[in-house]
Amino acid sequence: MIFPEFTRTKGYDPELETCIVETVNKLEELDTDVRHPGLLLGNIQSGKTRCFIGIMALAFDRGYDITIILTKGTRALASQTIRRLESEFETQIANDEVKVYDILTLPELTPWILRQKLIIVVKKETNNLDRLQNLFQDYPPLRDKRVLFVDDEADFASTGFKRDNEAEDGVSMNTLSIKISNIRQNLNQNYDFLQV
Repeated sequence: MIFPEFTRTKGYDPELETCIVETVNKLEELDTDVRHPGLLLGNIQSGKTRCFIGIMALAFDRGYDITIILTKGTRALASQTIRRLESEFETQIANDEVKVYDILTLPELTPWILRQKLIIVVKKETNNLDRLQNLFQDYPPLRDKRVLFVDDEADFASTGFKRDNEAEDGVSMNTLSIKISNIRQNLNQNYDFLQV
């Protein structure tokens, strides 16, 4: 179990631990998608990243297999995110329980890797989202895995909508939203979506 170790070693205060548990409970009880995401709100430097990492740990314990972290489209932020995740999940990585990858440097997913909890960092750019879609097409067993999408920096280049008088409901998704929606359609409905 990952989360009990996190609560023991990461110095979570009761308020943060409550937020993590309540968020995962809500993700499990509600159907979330691009139009109805779970939301994790907080001020700048309020600990949102620390919180969503705790959410990932608890989600893994509750049966989620993969976390896809969508970051804003800068190489520096993606690298920073990967370093932070490798540090936070250091024990689980050393014990071959968790693997952290950038979608750009993802190795072949062997049966051994597919049995572990996966964290995949994807910049919110067309080519990277195409790689993610190809990943689920190239590895059909991934489609049955339980996936948590974490849209980090959700206010920047994120899933969004615009008025469209030609659309059936008067609203159409932006390009990134369409790509994320297409990826999720390959997942046999075993996913949740959290915007941070």
